[in-house]
Amino acid sequence: MYPVVAPTIKIDQQRCLVPFACKRCLQTCPTAVFSVHETKMVRMEETDKYEAGTYRLRVAFRDKCSACMRCVDVCPENALTVLPPAAVAS
Repeated sequence: MYPVVAPTIKIDQQRCLVPFACKRCLQTCPTAVFSVHETKMVRMEETDKYEAGTYRLRVAFRDKCSACMRCVDVCPENALTVLPPAAVAS
């Protein structure tokens, strides 16, 4: 059996400050590789999803990535980098 080799996905968090503002990578990824998690929580207060830094984009299922590059193509901030997996020696 061959090992599963997944692409390397890098997110520049300094560029992707408000992932809910565009959601393009979330919407275009055919395998739903990305997710968004909350970074700022205040008790008894609703978190503003459009405030910079309150949510962060993350790679939840890297092993599902097919390296189609759709996320890279649609990102208006150029915050995503996808490096295809290296060739597996047989």
